[in-house]
Amino acid sequence: MLLNLNDVESIVEWWCVFPARHDGVLEQTLLLNPQFSRTIRAAQRRIATSDHHQMLLNRSLAQQDQHMAQQAERRAAMSSVEMLRRDLAMAG
Repeated sequence: MLLNLNDVESIVEWWCVFPARHDGVLEQTLLLNPQFSRTIRAAQRRIATSDHHQMLLNRSLAQQDQHMAQQAERRAAMSSVEMLRRDLAMAG
């Protein structure tokens, strides 16, 4: 998906793809690219005032938390040898 920072609708559609991650990315983009502040702020207002978008954000955050908890459980269940093997495989 292409993101057009000059278009509020494009920003909102992009945000909807992964709200938990894209919410923070919008804040970073706002700081790093102030020339897009008008459209980013307008998109953020639209997102903040929409029950649908807030539900998407809450669901995305819950899924992200669940994923992180599952990863932590897997890591805790791994032996130190398995962890070393995995780390070496990822580095190579």
